Amino acid sequence: MKKITALLLCLVGFGPAYGAKFQTLEDALTQTAAKIAQNAFIPKNSKMAVVGFLESTSRVRYPLSSVLEDDLSGFLIEKAPGRVIAKNHIDTVLRELKISRDDIFDTRNRKQFGRLASADLIISGNYWINRREVVIVVNVVNIENGLALFSNRVRIRKSQFDKALLGVPSKCY
Repeated sequence: MKKITALLLCLVGFGPAYGAKFQTLEDALTQTAAKIAQNAFIPKNSKMAVVGFLESTSRVRYPLSSVLEDDLSGFLIEKAPGRVIAKNHIDTVLRELKISRDDIFDTRNRKQFGRLASADLIISGNYWINRREVVIVVNVVNIENGLALFSNRVRIRKSQFDKALLGVPSKCY
């Protein structure tokens, strides 16, 4: 009976899933960058902008959002040099368009951003925080037509993160 209860709790998100594979953030992002660089559906000469990571339940940019964008950009530069748009250029384009990182997914904004930033693809995603883990989903979207070309989901133990990075009150940690 205890095993059935534990399994049910895991299925609804309360507790560690049996056989769950946890990674470090660095390993997860390095492997994700390698998968993006090697993916057959992603054109080899496409320019990529890493932008728009949000916590999925609150739709807020916690400090982890910037860390994900910066670290994934760095690992992508290692795996696909000359194809990643610099963050300061992305910020300049967003200011010029007077849009936020959240507004970039509107079709009109996405296309304008792509033209001004000289980007073919947006690499973005979301993450959510539960009792024991942080689940991060990375997506690659074609700017011109909005098609998703790639998605990868990773799980990282919540204990690996500083509380302030997650924006979680200490009583919830």
